[in-house]
Amino acid sequence: MTNNNVGLKDLNRVEVLEKEILKLKKEIAYKEEIFEISPNYIIKIGLDGEILEVNNSVNHLISRIDKKIPRLLSQLEIIPSQEYHKYNSSIDSIFNKNANRPFESFFLDKENEVRYIKVYVSPVRSQDEIIAISILATDITDLRLMENSLQESISLQKATMESVANGILVINNHGMVTSYNQKFLDMWNIPQSMVNQGYDSDLLDQVMVDVKDPLKFRSKIEELYQNPNLTSTDIIEFEDGRVYQRYSQPQIVGNKVTGRVWSFIDLTSLKKAKKSLRESVAYYKTIFEHSGTATIIVEEDSTISLANSETEKIVGYAPYELMGQKKWKDLVVPEYQPQMEKYQKLRYSNSEAAPNNYEFRIIDKYGETKDIFANVCIIPGTKRTLASILDVTERNQAMAKITESENQYRTLAEAVEDFVFIINQDDKLEYINEYAARKWKLDPSEVLGKPRCELFPPETNELQGKYLQRVFQIKDTVRGENLLTMTPDSMWLDTILIPLKTPEGSVEKVLCVARDMTERKEYELLLSRQNEIHKAMGTILTEAILSETEEDLTKTCLSVCEEITHSEVGFICEINSDKQLKTMVFSESLMERFQLEKIDLDIMLQNLKINEIWEQLKIIKYPVSYNNPSTLDLDILPGNHPYLKKIILAPLLKNGEFMGLIGLANKGADYDFSDSKALGSISTTIVEALLRKRAEENLKKALNDKEMLVREIHHRTKNNLMIMASLLNLTSADIEDEKAKEIFRQIQTRAKSMALIHEKLYRSDNFKKINFGDYIRHLARDLFNSFLRYPERVELVMELEDLNLDINTAIPLGLILNELLTNSMKYAFPNGEYGTITIKFFKKGENYVMMVDDDGIGLPSDLDVQKTDTLGLQLVKNLIGQIEGDMLVFREDGTHVTITFNEDEYLS
Repeated sequence: MTNNNVGLKDLNRVEVLEKEILKLKKEIAYKEEIFEISPNYIIKIGLDGEILEVNNSVNHLISRIDKKIPRLLSQLEIIPSQEYHKYNSSIDSIFNKNANRPFESFFLDKENEVRYIKVYVSPVRSQDEIIAISILATDITDLRLMENSLQESISLQKATMESVANGILVINNHGMVTSYNQKFLDMWNIPQSMVNQGYDSDLLDQVMVDVKDPLKFRSKIEELYQNPNLTSTDIIEFEDGRVYQRYSQPQIVGNKVTGRVWSFIDLTSLKKAKKSLRESVAYYKTIFEHSGTATIIVEEDSTISLANSETEKIVGYAPYELMGQKKWKDLVVPEYQPQMEKYQKLRYSNSEAAPNNYEFRIIDKYGETKDIFANVCIIPGTKRTLASILDVTERNQAMAKITESENQYRTLAEAVEDFVFIINQDDKLEYINEYAARKWKLDPSEVLGKPRCELFPPETNELQGKYLQRVFQIKDTVRGENLLTMTPDSMWLDTILIPLKTPEGSVEKVLCVARDMTERKEYELLLSRQNEIHKAMGTILTEAILSETEEDLTKTCLSVCEEITHSEVGFICEINSDKQLKTMVFSESLMERFQLEKIDLDIMLQNLKINEIWEQLKIIKYPVSYNNPSTLDLDILPGNHPYLKKIILAPLLKNGEFMGLIGLANKGADYDFSDSKALGSISTTIVEALLRKRAEENLKKALNDKEMLVREIHHRTKNNLMIMASLLNLTSADIEDEKAKEIFRQIQTRAKSMALIHEKLYRSDNFKKINFGDYIRHLARDLFNSFLRYPERVELVMELEDLNLDINTAIPLGLILNELLTNSMKYAFPNGEYGTITIKFFKKGENYVMMVDDDGIGLPSDLDVQKTDTLGLQLVKNLIGQIEGDMLVFREDGTHVTITFNEDEYLS
């Protein structure tokens, strides 16, 4: 019995225990379900930081970054490394029994997307013992975004209120200030401390002090507070002249009125502007009516909408007869109407393209035609036109008479063969006649308006300026003579300077009329020196025969030049084959003074070559004098010596080409044109004497050489050919038939081309071959100066190699070149066009190549070069066959002829 009772008790305990276990399982299952379905992030970790368990929210977040859950919390990538310390700090607080507060942090989602969280860390206990740590994180991302959005909205509202030009004040239903902007405080002069108290009644007392009608101001406010749904607008005037517009409307939240919004606009400037505008309108109306100038306003359709009383004096119609009654073109002469309409259209479409000032004609009320000058512009911001008009009929009639008179005098000035020009008060050229411009090689379109000092030579300017200044001073006519070097040939002018006066009597301009008296002056000056020049030339020629050496001859030449020009010192130099100046002789006094025997004279003379003087001599090929050399950059003597006081330089020319230079200095008086003339004549004699002396010395030397005979043969052949060319030239002078004369001329050039070859041979040491490149240079230059009508418009380009050719090749090839160059120079540029003739001669492999090109009009399209019957081209074909060469002709962009031959094959 007792045992049965014990067993029954145990059985009851088991049943109770099973029920508790079942209840416990249900609670655990319930908690696990809550754990899994919770939207919060829940992580359980062990005391060693090992992750024991995470719920679905954490699993979902981790799965987007990691493939599996890591073992330790520190390895969890959703927790940024910089945030991990917050978790450690909170866990430490639990074990240290310190206050443990939740903290804010964030998780990193896929692609580093941030999820803001609030984290709660708590211990998991068993029988008061901490066995694990529970981390619960609530997602506050949306809350954070809402807070940020709210802050942005508040900031935007504040910025909007501060940016508006109105003063804003918001009062709630309890009379408290809920919002305002700085503009409101500034407009009403309210201190910040007062508005911070928040009472509307205090603000009302403050602002009523300055308003002009306080009772009306307060009455309106009370009315609106008693009727909260009303909207109101009114004007507030202040004692100090300010004017505000007040606008008020209820503040409604949902369907409930929660307060009232007040807005204030400062209209003070606008009121002042309106007053100023009214005054301006009255002012401009007064100007419009009493300006003394006829003025009208025209609408877009040409209707006259406004006219002042002065208009009646010009058009004959009273303003009321014009305004709204007539169109502007009704008054304009028919032939001017298209022009007026064109200007009007331009004025609307492109105002800058339309002229502001122009003249036209009208017919007034009484049928009289008048010349009108109008100043027209668009009234800004409108389609209306403002026009001021002047009657210029009488002025135009007077100008027509003046123009007619001026044309008569201008025609007279252009007809005379005198130099006529006008200089104004600013010393600028105002007029020059055609004769003066042509003689002085000036282009009127370029020189009119330029200062006189830029047009006339420096040596002329000073004297000319004194004459002009004298006219302006005495206001009367002045006459004088002066030497002018506007062209290579200086001229003496007899000049009359006539003052052109204003009606008040002051001199406004000076009319200069000059007549060329050079021939008379030269005759007077040269007559006394002619015997002296002839004697000097005879001395030089005699010395050329009697002197033993060239040095003796050059000393005599220099001595004669110094004597005839009364110069103290001088030198003579020549150009060598390298185009460098080489000293021939210096004055002994010059050498002694500067010890020139110790100095390289050639280098000093080369310094002279680079100066503008040398370039000027190359152009004019005539003696040049400088009576004030201090203005020149001369570096031909050692040191800074003011020794050279006056200088004259004369070129030595051989067949028009520079051979050398004569330099003389320090004449007692100024060098004049008679010195230049004398040197010009004597320099020619010096060249002849030097050439004769050198020819004599060369002949003596050649007579001792067995090759002299061959040289003489070539020389004589050349002379014979040149004589033949001269005879042809003399014969052709009597021929009137131009075609026959042209044939003679062609034969003459062919003879010269062969003569040039023989000249090269007798001047060469090799009588079998000649330098054909050098031959081309001389032949081309000779033809260039002979056949071209405008040689300054055509550029001759030569790209030549110095190649020696056998005489049997050179003669036919020279004739070919003569024909080709003659054709280019005669026919390529028939009307004086600008262009280029190019000659090339070079060796390519075993072949020689000669090319003659021009960019002229080209050969006629119907000309067959191979079948032509012209003598010149037939001669070219035959000569090319003679040297067994080939010829190619291209017609694109001019005429291009290429000749190729092999001298070795031909001569073999």
